This record gives sequence, C-alpha cells and structure tokens, in this order.
Amino acid sequence: MEKPVDGTNTPSEVGQRVIDKPELPTQGISTDNEVYTEVVAGEMHLKRGTVGKFEVFSDEAPRIGGTDKFPSPMSYMAMATGF
Repeated sequence: MEKPVDGTNTPSEVGQRVIDKPELPTQGISTDNEVYTEVVAGEMHLKRGTVGKFEVFSDEAPRIGGTDKFPSPMSYMAMATGF
C-alpha cells in the first residue's frame, strides 16, 4: 500500500491544489497538527488552546461554574462538525 500524500507539502496555487483535482489521492492525505490546551489558573472553567499562531478560549455556563465569556468546548465541537 502506498503511503499517504504529505498534506503539508502540497501546492497552494489554484488549479494545482489537491482540492482542485477531479479525484483525491487513493492513498489519502496525511497532515499533523500540534494542539496545546491548558486550564487558566484561578479562572474556574476557563481554558486556552493554541495551534500554530492561533489561540482560542473556552468557558462553561454559569450554571456549572463558568462565566460564559467564551463558547463551551461542546460548542467548538459542534462548529468543527460544520466546518
């Protein structure tokens, strides 16, 4: 079986991208992401996540001890499904 195509080393020019081809590679595409998450000390349910240059925060509703300043982890999961 062939190894998956390295998704981090594919062309980004329109017409040359994997998504522009009529069929995806039969062996699949492989990508790696390092995601870091942490609980913000002293902030109850506030969590911070980073991936590359991006940073997101997550919180919970007041009824379970959060401050509702940011989306809940389950809200992020639901959004990810839509993307």
